[in-house]
Amino acid sequence: QIVRFSSIDYATTIQGTGPDLPSVRDWPVTTGTFFSDKDVRSYAPVAVLGKTIVQKLFPYGDDPIGAYILINNTPFEVIGIMSEKGASFGGDQDDTVFVPFTTGLIRLFGGAYLNGLTVKITSLDQMPQTQESIRQVLLERHRTEDFNIRNMASFIDMISETQATLTILLGAVAAISLLVGGIGVMNIMLVSITERTREIGIRMATGARMRDIFVQFNTESAVVCTVGGLIGIALGFAVGFLLRAFDLNVVFSAGPSLMAFACAFLTGLVFSYWPARQAARLDPVIALSSE
Repeated sequence: QIVRFSSIDYATTIQGTGPDLPSVRDWPVTTGTFFSDKDVRSYAPVAVLGKTIVQKLFPYGDDPIGAYILINNTPFEVIGIMSEKGASFGGDQDDTVFVPFTTGLIRLFGGAYLNGLTVKITSLDQMPQTQESIRQVLLERHRTEDFNIRNMASFIDMISETQATLTILLGAVAAISLLVGGIGVMNIMLVSITERTREIGIRMATGARMRDIFVQFNTESAVVCTVGGLIGIALGFAVGFLLRAFDLNVVFSAGPSLMAFACAFLTGLVFSYWPARQAARLDPVIALSSE
């Protein structure tokens, strides 16, 4: 369908629906209002726009509320703007104009029947019972099974399985990254100990105990990994804000950041244990005689 405002034409999807769509689809209105039962009964020429439609028809920041748009040359008053829903497998959900289904049937679609009904349930456990109840009601009304009923249970299960697979995959990648990083820390510490053998011998000769040497190198490794963890978190937030600049939905939460920092810190402690132990067990005489 072609939607027009002023000199701008845009091809989009027009959906005739009832007043309960915001609650059924958990899709609230951010500006204005959604149409009411009275609008449906009176065949009111009112429309509620998705975010994409607002950006296309009102590119200069004009207030759409109260404006009249033409849908197939029929004027409709804009009374509301939906919140941003984002893209789905079926495309951009915000690229939609909602009108009362009675108005749509009479003025736009030229039909006498609805193409579909959307039902919201409170629990997935009620899905089979609810589906069968709807089926029986439709059979009583239609006298024949000339309809299809689809539920989202299988789709939700597929998404859950995909998320679980991605979680395992990302966990494996993170574990390998930590292992590689830990080995790198261990190698750096071993090189540092080799280059500082004489320093270790001097410290032992002046009264440092094995525990002091162990704590020194363990602390150095922990500090290096702590700084690296902070830099990683800063880079992660920077990339997140950059993605937001491209209108991608990015949510920041403290839990993953704290977990990432804790992993970096523990990597420094765990993988520096053996090098620090080697440094602490050096013979002071051999350490002092090294060049």
